[in-house]
Amino acid sequence: MEANVRLKKYLLDIVDAIDNIDITTNGLSPQSYQKYDVGWVVERGKEIIAEALKRCWLIDSSLNISFKQQIISTRNKITHEYDVIDNYDLHVIVTKYLPLLKNEVENILVNLEN
Repeated sequence: MEANVRLKKYLLDIVDAIDNIDITTNGLSPQSYQKYDVGWVVERGKEIIAEALKRCWLIDSSLNISFKQQIISTRNKITHEYDVIDNYDLHVIVTKYLPLLKNEVENILVNLEN
């Protein structure tokens, strides 16, 4: 598969995961994450985002993505230290960092189309 096609697929996977997290967490407090098992959705979405981002980076290391190393590191923490993940930390990721990431990824997708 051509590199640009794979890159676009991974970027779309990131946007899709962010949208799914957004739908699930909209209007919820950090305390609600545990009550409604929202943490599972956020953690799985973050795993997909980080893995897709890592694959994007392997295709094009010049991509301008803020906090890319922190995103990948968070995935590793979720995978290997799942028992210490705090719902407040997940909430901060969802409300602060994912909107920024989505905006950056959508801009990259627009540039790929041009």
